Amino acid sequence: MIAGRKVSLRPVEDGDIELIHRWMNTPAVWRGMDYERPFSLADVAEDVARSRAEGRPFTIVADGRPVGRIGLNAFRGRDRIAAMYMYIGEEDAQGHGFGTDAVMTLLGHAFDRLDLARIELWALGDNEPALALYRACGFKEEARLPGRSWKEGGWVDRVVMSVTRERFAEALDREAHRGD
Repeated sequence: MIAGRKVSLRPVEDGDIELIHRWMNTPAVWRGMDYERPFSLADVAEDVARSRAEGRPFTIVADGRPVGRIGLNAFRGRDRIAAMYMYIGEEDAQGHGFGTDAVMTLLGHAFDRLDLARIELWALGDNEPALALYRACGFKEEARLPGRSWKEGGWVDRVVMSVTRERFAEALDREAHRGD
């Protein structure tokens, strides 16, 4: 378990599979994560097994209940880089700062415990809430790939972002001086 200010991150458990299945098939998560097709329980079980074998998947827990998923994958050991993914699956848990705290908590773990140098991610270019969250955590846009995802009858850009240990430290400092 990794403790944050508002959330804790615990390894994904087998008992989470039905919950993750529900989350992955909700419209907001479906769109934000740019999924291509509905997921069966077997798909989710396979995804969780692959995530455990190839990365570090966590369930985001807030107020004693699972509310989302976050993790690292696509590790490149020589370069000390990994990719990150995150979503808040419980609609009533959105907008409470749980996503930001989950990202900051995972980044602290990634830089301090795993000694990574950079964390990468991509997001849809029209998902301003996600982009703002990532910017607040120190991520910077590195590339905008035009028209990479077909959504609701039109093309949407993909944005590639990354954060370094130094930019994360700056984000931590801003958070500490914000005084919430």
